[in-house]
Amino acid sequence: MRTMLRILSLAAIIAITLFAVKLLIAFKPPPKNETREAQVTRVQTVIVSAKTLKPTLQLSGRLEPARRANLYFQIPGVITAVKIEPGEHVEKGEALLSIDAADYQDRLRETQAMLQQETAGIERDRELLALATHNEQLSQAEVDRLIKLGSKLSSQSSLDTAQQKLTQLRGEHLRLKYALDTAQQRITLKRTARDKAQRNVERTTLRAPFDGLVNRVSVDPGDYATTLSGMAVEIIDAQLEARFNLPASVVKGLQPEATIMVTIDNREYRGTLVSIQPDPDATTATHPAHIMVSGEELIPGQIALIELPTAAASNATVVPVTALLNDDGNHTLFVINQNKLERRNVTPGIRHNGWQQIKEGVEPGEVIVARDVAALADGERVEAEQIAE
Repeated sequence: MRTMLRILSLAAIIAITLFAVKLLIAFKPPPKNETREAQVTRVQTVIVSAKTLKPTLQLSGRLEPARRANLYFQIPGVITAVKIEPGEHVEKGEALLSIDAADYQDRLRETQAMLQQETAGIERDRELLALATHNEQLSQAEVDRLIKLGSKLSSQSSLDTAQQKLTQLRGEHLRLKYALDTAQQRITLKRTARDKAQRNVERTTLRAPFDGLVNRVSVDPGDYATTLSGMAVEIIDAQLEARFNLPASVVKGLQPEATIMVTIDNREYRGTLVSIQPDPDATTATHPAHIMVSGEELIPGQIALIELPTAAASNATVVPVTALLNDDGNHTLFVINQNKLERRNVTPGIRHNGWQQIKEGVEPGEVIVARDVAALADGERVEAEQIAE
């Protein structure tokens, strides 16, 4: 009995479920016909225009002393005096360092004495040559007299003695003549030795080659300086120069003594172009240039900036730099034609102040997408919004 009731209950549940499903199917609402409108990309546009571009090239350099001298001793010796410190101002010819000069002064006195002795000896030889010439003439006359007398009136020994004396006098005459002929060479040698000794005495004091500042002192009193010791003092010029490497595109328009404005620490200074190297550097292909800049507050090592004009483009077709798409060297723009994009290849020129010259590909008056062009595609429908320049 219980089994029969369970079966009937189960059948009733199944029947009710099926009935409910049929009702849901019967009363299901009809599907709605939804038509999605095609999505339109909104872009910002600008009209291609014509402008005159006068681009400038900004370059950076560094302030350096106009002159720099590394001084060292040309002769060895013990340093006896260091008369300067780094940062001091020195004048041209001012004594900076000294070494012991005693040995060099002794050598100078020695060479001076040798020169005086040689000069006196030459004067003596000149007088002796005059006497020797006179004695030779007398001796020659005696020989001639004895020969005329012949063997009957003079002995052969007397003639031989006279001839021997004449030969000796001729030898003395030749010796003195040679001494006087080479006198100038001996004087030159002695004078050269004296002048060298004089220079060495002067070299015992190291002097400033120009007005400037002491940048570095590398020795102390008591040090032994040699010709291999290296720099003893470094002197730098108080006058500063801004040094730049200029590309060939701007070198032709510059001449020495030209005025160039230089910006240092956001302040402008009037600079004078000192020099431009005509032959470019082999590594950088640029021309080193020096620009003289003056200012009491300026110090070596500061960064200097200059702006130089480059070749201008008159009545150039220009577009915003942001409108140009560079795809592996292929430059394109998106031109808007009846609310559709037309991708167009162009040939760019110079760039200046956010504007890009277009040599070929578009004409003034055409409308192009001004920015955000990387995600756009050719033929895409767009909604244009023009922006101001």
